[in-house]
Amino acid sequence: MSFVIVAGVAVVFLPSGMKKSGTQSMPTGDWGQITGWVADTAGYPGSVVVGTTKNGLKALADKTSAKVLAAIPFTDANTGFGGATQLQARLRVNSKIVATIDTPVEGPSGTLSVSATFDIAAGDVVTVEALASVSPGGSEGTISAGGYVRIT
Repeated sequence: MSFVIVAGVAVVFLPSGMKKSGTQSMPTGDWGQITGWVADTAGYPGSVVVGTTKNGLKALADKTSAKVLAAIPFTDANTGFGGATQLQARLRVNSKIVATIDTPVEGPSGTLSVSATFDIAAGDVVTVEALASVSPGGSEGTISAGGYVRIT
């Protein structure tokens, strides 16, 4: 287990997580942050959500080879005349992109899953961005409540 010594006090890494509260339209045209998260302190006691739009999960201690995972359920991403709506998600730590879904997921409903393993530092903030590519006559879809981001 990783820990940091600060002024003689050990700060132990605790797994953390946040859950999506409410729904949100899937961003189109350019990557957009998924906002409206709440800390999952019941399952992950080290959880702190930050940002004015409740968009980031803050790591409270260092962890070597931390696994960061996001699962983003969506609905109503309907096919247009030119084909299926294609959806993607990616993870950022601070301003750096650390993982992106390799192959876009097609609607109308499903879950966008993206993960990465890397060293995380106390104070780092994990955010999730999404993007929908919509054919004419199609719809971008809606991000559902209940998705999650976890640092373990």
